[in-house]
Amino acid sequence: MQSGSGKLGTVEMIRGIAALSVCLFHFQANMQVSGLEQKYFNKLQLVLGSIFSYGHLGVQAFFVLSGFIIPYSMVKAGYNLSDFFRFFARRCARIEPPYIISILLAIALYYLSSLAPGFKGKPFDIGLGNFLSHLGYLPEHLGYDWILPVYWSLEAEFHFYILIGLILPFVWKSQKALFLFFAIGLILSLFIPLYVIKFMPFFVMGIATCAFKVKKIKSAGYWSALILAAVTCLVQGLEMTAPLVGVFTSILVTYFKIENRVTVFLGTISFSLYLIHVPIGGRIINLLSRYISAPWQIWILWTLALGVTILASYLFFLLIERPAMRLSKRIVYSNAQSRPEKILSTTN
Repeated sequence: MQSGSGKLGTVEMIRGIAALSVCLFHFQANMQVSGLEQKYFNKLQLVLGSIFSYGHLGVQAFFVLSGFIIPYSMVKAGYNLSDFFRFFARRCARIEPPYIISILLAIALYYLSSLAPGFKGKPFDIGLGNFLSHLGYLPEHLGYDWILPVYWSLEAEFHFYILIGLILPFVWKSQKALFLFFAIGLILSLFIPLYVIKFMPFFVMGIATCAFKVKKIKSAGYWSALILAAVTCLVQGLEMTAPLVGVFTSILVTYFKIENRVTVFLGTISFSLYLIHVPIGGRIINLLSRYISAPWQIWILWTLALGVTILASYLFFLLIERPAMRLSKRIVYSNAQSRPEKILSTTN
């Protein structure tokens, strides 16, 4: 079943759960840094903490979804190479405004936190060079640290947009060309540490899902691509959980139709949630953890941090992300058969 907005319900569900998982993973990490886990966690909270420690795998699910969503929209819209600059402009209009505003928000909150009594973090030291390096997703390549830990995955996404925009018209010509791209991408992922290449197995899973959904490849080709991508992950040295999440994400998108109001809501605000959960929820945990004196109070802290973060993410979506989406939709391919936003929403 598809939602009335044209979004695939299963994709929205996975996107929302993935963003929430990454959020809870970082909340758990914040509590560990503050020392709460050693002092006040009871057995149930430790079990939940162990589950949340796998929340970082939500990023792999995002890569699979991008590998599916972006080509799917391009194919349905009649994309060709002459549309590359319009395609790239669409993606920049969609992603850059929320991303840049989240950077400014993170810097402002970091600075204010550094002024608070009892601040134990690193001294505030974010210069203009560091900020500018983030605009091109280049901090690690220019000797800087990411202002927020979640931004590294956006570098992989940004490079994937460029890569798929340039090669899709060629690899989509035939099954042989598509599987040759899969093979080359998977082999290179074993040797090149650039994020978009390193995590190519997950993008391959998503592209194979797209190809199967639009009947470009048959079931045997689809499953072969999933298996080869999963094996490549293991050869890279990733834990079994990573390719399992990738394969499971692909299977859900391919064979299941799931939608309800909660998952649609989480999917809708997922990019905003992903961008601001650390500066909002993380700050709440860091600030209030010093006042915790009993295990039950940790439940209150979890609830408060998550509730405020979701509310802030919804407001961020309304004020920042949704206008960016509208701006992106104004950019249409020259030879488009239909507007891609009517086929599938392509949020991060």
